[in-house]
Amino acid sequence: MKKEKKTEMLNPFCDEGFKRIFGDKILLMDFLNSFVDAGSPIVDLTYENKELVSVESDGRTIIFDLFCKLDNGNNVIIEMQNKNQDFFVDRAVFYLSRAISAQGEKGRIWKYGINSVIGIFITQFRVFDNDDVLSEMKLIDPKTNKMVSDKMHGYFIQLPKFKKSNDGCVDHFDEWIYNLKNMERMGNIEFKDQEVFDRLWNLSNCSMLSIEERRKYERSLKAYRDYVNQLDFAKNEGRAEGREEGREEGKTEERAKTICTLRRKGKSDEEIASLLDLNIEDVKSV
Repeated sequence: MKKEKKTEMLNPFCDEGFKRIFGDKILLMDFLNSFVDAGSPIVDLTYENKELVSVESDGRTIIFDLFCKLDNGNNVIIEMQNKNQDFFVDRAVFYLSRAISAQGEKGRIWKYGINSVIGIFITQFRVFDNDDVLSEMKLIDPKTNKMVSDKMHGYFIQLPKFKKSNDGCVDHFDEWIYNLKNMERMGNIEFKDQEVFDRLWNLSNCSMLSIEERRKYERSLKAYRDYVNQLDFAKNEGRAEGREEGREEGKTEERAKTICTLRRKGKSDEEIASLLDLNIEDVKSV
């Protein structure tokens, strides 16, 4: 019996795969509605220019993967981050703050009426020391636990923490994360009885790409895989160095024990250095 060929599915974590999936308005709204508390369900959004021009003198710019405006006027920043980095939460706050300050009006009296900015930060690393896949950042009063302002709201989706199987998913958010993490490996989309995942299947099926889309995707996928390989190499090098350092530390400890034993037996440092073929300074340092 001929084995059925596995369908080739997009990798959603490379740039082109991510933007093909979440550049679809219906899929993005469904994904956001599975976890974002926007006061009411999101029924429409528009994709805005993803670049916020910096006011810094060196002309630096801030780039988001996706920058959207909801039907109620609120802004949403969506970013996929594969590489761990220092001060990641601070960076997220900075991005949200700049999206807020960009709303400032010049040339007339302005009363600081601003729309909320919601940040979605999807990471391939752990951000917080807990087991929660989804963590929120809000402006709250710690005494009452009530929200002080809804103008800045962050969601951190930490993919390494998601360990559920398909039958272990308990809600629509779980189903989304399960598919994003596994669809390239499976060559399939689970929960296809739901209309939104049928749509995800059609958009993520590589056979649906045009020739130019395929070229762009393959370049993006190569860049992503090169990065992952570099990261794996660095990790393996670090492990090898750690093992070598461990062996050297073990040798140093064993040598120190031998020196102490010979001293107890009445040997001088000069005699120990000669016996162990060591420098006299190394012996005296123990």
